[in-house]
Amino acid sequence: MIHVPAPDPFTVFGMPRSLDLDERQLETRYLRLSRECHPDQHRNTDAGDCIAVLQRSAEINDAWKVLRDPWQRARALLELLSPGALDRNKKLDPMFLGEALELAEAVAGAHGDRIAPLRTRLEAAVAADYDALRQDLRRGDHDAAARRIHMSHYHKKALLDLDAKS
Repeated sequence: MIHVPAPDPFTVFGMPRSLDLDERQLETRYLRLSRECHPDQHRNTDAGDCIAVLQRSAEINDAWKVLRDPWQRARALLELLSPGALDRNKKLDPMFLGEALELAEAVAGAHGDRIAPLRTRLEAAVAADYDALRQDLRRGDHDAAARRIHMSHYHKKALLDLDAKS
């Protein structure tokens, strides 16, 4: 089976390759592109064109899923700027992993009045991860950006686990 890479979601939407996209503009583009590919707009097209319209619609929906989520957008942008960076940088600092384990244990043991401060701490960690990721990308440090994305996974997972307790 031949692997066909997914189209560049930024190109699909005609948006700049940037971490910081205008959310309103992004949604407006999605709605416009979706209308253009809606079956009602193509009632009189032949089967070959119909397939092309369906493929374009799927491409738009896939790009929307990526671009509307800031972390998915970051992953896509990083892979476009430095293919393979995420795979090359999976190994994280042991000290960070130890801290992540302690955080997971804190989440597992959190109850009552300990939940709110822990949530605040985790939300701040996720926000700090994103800000650092933005800086890594601005500096062109794609390896650091990739590691930051992997590190953020631990903070986001801990936050999800904590939210599941509430």
